[in-house]
Amino acid sequence: MKEFYMKRAIELAEKAVGFVNPDPLVGVVLVKDNRVIGEGYHKEYGAPSAIEEMLSTIKEDIYGSELYINLEPEFDIIVNSGIKKLYIGMLNPDKTKSNIEKFISSGIEVNVGILKEECEELNEIYKHYTLFKTPFVFTKWAMTLDGKLATKTGDSKWISGEESLRFVHHLRQRVAAIMVGENTVRQDNPMLTTRLEGVQISNPLRVILSKYGDISPEANVLKVDSDTKTLIISSINIPEDKEKFLVNKGVQLIKIKEKNNRIEFKDIVKALGEMKIDSLYIEGGSSVLASAFESGIVNKVYAAIAPKIIGGKDAITPVGGIGIERMKDAIVLKNVKHEIVGNDVIFKGYI
Repeated sequence: MKEFYMKRAIELAEKAVGFVNPDPLVGVVLVKDNRVIGEGYHKEYGAPSAIEEMLSTIKEDIYGSELYINLEPEFDIIVNSGIKKLYIGMLNPDKTKSNIEKFISSGIEVNVGILKEECEELNEIYKHYTLFKTPFVFTKWAMTLDGKLATKTGDSKWISGEESLRFVHHLRQRVAAIMVGENTVRQDNPMLTTRLEGVQISNPLRVILSKYGDISPEANVLKVDSDTKTLIISSINIPEDKEKFLVNKGVQLIKIKEKNNRIEFKDIVKALGEMKIDSLYIEGGSSVLASAFESGIVNKVYAAIAPKIIGGKDAITPVGGIGIERMKDAIVLKNVKHEIVGNDVIFKGYI
């Protein structure tokens, strides 16, 4: 039953996906005499903790109860609550905030590691941001069976199926920011918003990499409101008239000093981290992805492979740039998993 209750805590935590960043996703289940007497989750950034939210709803005595929580809790709220057993999925990544010894010395039984792998994946963004103060970065692309991102004319609608497209929107819901380059804006004119049915929507901050602000006035990413915001990352050498135009459109602008005639991704993620952006989803295009991989800032990769063949030596591949010269230098993903989504196969792995 321990795994059952922890799985429920994870399910509760997932309800807040897209609304707590840069806080962690936390769910709790309180059990007494083999009965669930309380549930809760951290609902949004700045809101009461999962435990506080749960305790506010309980009408009976909780003395002697067991708490299942996917992430190590704060000490003060537990110690005088009457809870006598703690089942914790993962420890707080900030070791200075660990309370395990304090719980034990207070007479509370502690069990750590229930569904640990699932709990750590759930809060991989929080863990990375806590440790490094830069966003957890992942990339995703859809390609054909022969490794093409688009045809030789640039047509890419649609490589993957509807089910894979829904998967993409769940990824967008998860992150604080989504990035594309100005070429993708020019060619596809994307909205970069989250479109899901039956759930409350959270749109990520749209981050556009545009060295000199060469974005069409008609671009969808320049249509901003309280729910859809855009950040342009440019060079400090952006022309004054372009900067003024973008700011007047209501977008935010960050100017970064060029190095070797380019904006370095390490400087980008540092700037985003200072804005409390805990996660960045790089959706394209191929030159942006190449720069991200070359800089070493990518943490996780999703790749959807559709059962289609395009052919053509001039057809676009997902990752551009110069590329490596020897296979021994290839980036090799770790902890690789895959799932079939519709007719597509989606791989995910870590760098």
